[in-house]
Amino acid sequence: MRFAAMSIAAGTALGGALVVASPAAAAPGDAAAVGISADVAVPDLAGIVGLTADASAGAVSVAGTGTDEFDGDAAALVTAAVADIGAGVVTTSASSDATRSTAAAEIAGASIELFGLDVLTADAATATATCPVGGTPTSDALLTGLTVFGQGVTLDVDTPTFSNATALTGALAGVTLTVDLARTTTTTGTTATATAVVATVTLDGTAAGVTLTDDAVATVVLAQANCETPTAAAAPVTVADITPGTGPTTGGQTVTITGSGFGDDTTVTFAGVPATDVTVAADGASLTAVTPAGPAGTTTAVVTSGGTSDSLPYVYVAPTVTALAPAEGPAAGGTTVTITGTGLQAADEVRFGDTLADVQSVSDDGTTIVVTAPAGTGLVDVTVGFPGDTLLTAPVQFRYAAAAATPTVTGISPAAGPTAGGQTVVVSGTGLAGTTEVTFDGVPATIVGTPTDTSVTVTTPAGTTGTADVAVTGPDGTAVAADAYAYLPVPAVTGATPGSGPTTGGTTVTLTGDGFVPGATTVTICGVTIDPADVTVSEDGTELTFTTPACAAGRAAITVSTAGGTSDDGTAFAYLAAGGATGGTAGDGTTGTVGDGSGTTGSLAFTGSDPRAGIAAALTLLLLGAATAVFGSRRRRSV
Repeated sequence: MRFAAMSIAAGTALGGALVVASPAAAAPGDAAAVGISADVAVPDLAGIVGLTADASAGAVSVAGTGTDEFDGDAAALVTAAVADIGAGVVTTSASSDATRSTAAAEIAGASIELFGLDVLTADAATATATCPVGGTPTSDALLTGLTVFGQGVTLDVDTPTFSNATALTGALAGVTLTVDLARTTTTTGTTATATAVVATVTLDGTAAGVTLTDDAVATVVLAQANCETPTAAAAPVTVADITPGTGPTTGGQTVTITGSGFGDDTTVTFAGVPATDVTVAADGASLTAVTPAGPAGTTTAVVTSGGTSDSLPYVYVAPTVTALAPAEGPAAGGTTVTITGTGLQAADEVRFGDTLADVQSVSDDGTTIVVTAPAGTGLVDVTVGFPGDTLLTAPVQFRYAAAAATPTVTGISPAAGPTAGGQTVVVSGTGLAGTTEVTFDGVPATIVGTPTDTSVTVTTPAGTTGTADVAVTGPDGTAVAADAYAYLPVPAVTGATPGSGPTTGGTTVTLTGDGFVPGATTVTICGVTIDPADVTVSEDGTELTFTTPACAAGRAAITVSTAGGTSDDGTAFAYLAAGGATGGTAGDGTTGTVGDGSGTTGSLAFTGSDPRAGIAAALTLLLLGAATAVFGSRRRRSV
């Protein structure tokens, strides 16, 4: 659009300083510009008729959001004998939106004439101001072809001001006219202002008996623009999740709502009822609030901030208590009890009888409360309290059991076993039903099955040779049986004397070695296990004797067994048929006695644990002896 328009206001007030204010831009998002403005106040002086005028061309502005523009040929702003002020083409604009506000002014040609003097001329003047949201405001001004009293003048960032004066003549002789010029570009964190030039004209001196002292007669502005950064539009509220999503009808539950756009003015309602203690995180992405009471069922949680809202469903659940586990514990208290139900999130106390319990945790979904039972006696009600004096009672009572008896140990069976452990042992006594640990010299055994009041079965741990204390620990103490269990080594056999005997048995054999236990050692030979009562063991456990059972001829391995285990079968006994060699020591070399067929006897010795080689040798010698006897008899007869 193009207009030939200007604004002029005239009056009779004379004298005094004239100040032209910047275009209004007083609120976030405001922007304004003016192409040219002039305030003139010339007094009646020395026969000269005075003038008061206020005129502008191209004044535009916006407040908040919008656009305002001017494009036109401006005629003279002020025309009088003492003042003639005007400009050529004037173009101005001001705009503002959610991202920025801007203003611009441009004029082509301008002139100021006062008291018949060409005070100022300019070929062009421009001013721009930009205020972006989230950015830094900027401003700029440019003036070309500027003259003052016909003299070329430069105003720029390096030379922003200029001043010159000239003496008036005629009726105003004795008066000096001064022109002060200023170019301005200023910015703050949120504003920007640019003015191509402000020309202030003042008079000093005396005319017709009137003294003038720095009296302003005209202020002219060429191309001015300013802006203020719009306030960033608040992001709309969004809600993504509410945790927990269910809660008791009694209210009082703290919920966490996540989303975005939560500001300081955020409110939360449940079914239209305001929540309390709404606390918004610094990043505006989450908040906590305490629910009000509400009827059972699904309702809506609404979050409002900055004029926008969003919502999520929320379910009110009527509180119930449906179970108690366990429902029994010691009178001393300390039992961990789980209370099951619905809508338990807002529970604020649990009592066993009249005594408060220590609440360990409440599940987010309100289905369980875990508490530590206080001390008590007998049967007591368990109650769960809620805000508003709501009280629920568990469907079963909690029973405080009488204190268990202090455990005692009266026997260990068996009372001995291998050092490798792994033996099943029954510990007898009283008060053992609550046994929690059994140790052998401090090393825990494995409890097998469920202890009874009179016994507990365990599997022994590994131990070292010798006796071990057996300790039984229960809720009410520990019983210790000193040296009640013996760890025994695996027996070892190093020799057997004699090493052979008749197949009919009955040979008394002495075994040497170690790990033999008096009264608790068996010997196995030829598949026959000899009872401990028939095995005699030395006090130091290094020697034992037994009588061989009958067995077929041949080698029979000997093993020795105790609670500590069974020896290897490296020692053997040779069963000999009737008439065979006898005697010797198994494992140390065996000797036998053989006849030579003539009534004389000889001695035969062999080494090794297997007597068969010795027997073969004995038979060979026996045959040789018989042959010698025959041949000897024949020799005597021939003589």
